[in-house]
Amino acid sequence: MEGRSTTSAAESPEIQSHPPNQIFILSGQSNMAGRGGVVKDHHLSRWVWDKILPSECAPDSSILRLSADLRWEEAREPLHADIDTGKVCGVGPGMAFANAVRKRSDSDSGDVIGLVPCAVGGTAIKEWERGSRLYETMVKRAEESRKDGGEIKAMLWYQGESDVSDIHDAESYGSNMSRLIKNLRHDLNLPSLPIIQVAIASGGGYIDKVREAQLGLKLSNVVCVDAKGLQLKPDNLHLTTEAQVQLGLSLAQAYLSNFC
Repeated sequence: MEGRSTTSAAESPEIQSHPPNQIFILSGQSNMAGRGGVVKDHHLSRWVWDKILPSECAPDSSILRLSADLRWEEAREPLHADIDTGKVCGVGPGMAFANAVRKRSDSDSGDVIGLVPCAVGGTAIKEWERGSRLYETMVKRAEESRKDGGEIKAMLWYQGESDVSDIHDAESYGSNMSRLIKNLRHDLNLPSLPIIQVAIASGGGYIDKVREAQLGLKLSNVVCVDAKGLQLKPDNLHLTTEAQVQLGLSLAQAYLSNFC
């Protein structure tokens, strides 16, 4: 498994003007936080990000991220470097998603996209219950993100690999996910907040039960993008950089076709 992070936040300049008007929450566990390009440096005996950046993930002045200390700054990979600090972060789906959405915007609209990274690797859905540290931090960050007048447009959720080992966890995944969505919508006072979740593609165990719950969730304004078939790293758990780009583009297409 990838080792602990030796980096702090992504080094990005703080933004002094033009706060985002389109805000997206990125949440879940390690495949949302991003492990694309994280490799073992055998010379240094530690995990590092290879810093290979696909063009789809390039930074842009109209794409910002909310840092761990609640400042808007230009978004750069790894988006979760100062959020998922227990492990080394690499490429996730967030930047490819944001760039694809940006390209569909009117160039004269002045739209600025704000990404709110919240994902933490190795977390089960029960750790995201209302009242938990993870849930309350996500809500706090979401609330802070819209203080300048921006609108939270959707939450992107990729989680579930930590719920496949135990049959009870797998069988209760659907009800737990429904409760999470309902609680988040209530606490943000956004009863129709779009949710785009990813059906997991790895984890073994009772994965089929978790996938069934994800693909079959019947709530309004909830759509699912299936990660099955995307390339996995040698650990058979995390998506490669190329797969993360594909996923980000699929998430963008799901958002644009369902909620725009």
